[in-house]
Amino acid sequence: MDLDLLNFLLDDPGSDFSAIESLMNGVIRNKLKIIPDTKKWTLLSPLVSNNMAGDFMKPRINEVDELLKKGVNVTIYNGQLDVICATIGTEAWVKKLKWEELETYLSMNRTPIYCVEENVTKGFRKSYKNLDFYWILEAGHNVSQHPCHW
Repeated sequence: MDLDLLNFLLDDPGSDFSAIESLMNGVIRNKLKIIPDTKKWTLLSPLVSNNMAGDFMKPRINEVDELLKKGVNVTIYNGQLDVICATIGTEAWVKKLKWEELETYLSMNRTPIYCVEENVTKGFRKSYKNLDFYWILEAGHNVSQHPCHW
């Protein structure tokens, strides 16, 4: 049995990525109407990974601070089961921001979020002004593939 290190505590250790590829190359492509026919969305691209290697795993605190200062909405989300970008590390990263509203943001309570079809807590949200943080329960590194309709 293969172990999915991106979602290591889930009952179903495997992931079917064909569904998200179909979504991105179908509905999303058609909705955006800007993607050339010669470009196809893939989950993992060695070309993209190689070209982004210099930016991978850099803190980007200054850039996020600048966005917040300019009033740009910043959304951070983290899967509870993510072994690559652990939630506790992401929370520590947020605390390093120099944003003038950070102290107020940190004092805010997080609120539970639910899937539409269930009345079970599936995550939490903390929000203040233009900063939102989502903790998604039962999700790993591939939070965007979490099967919940918010």
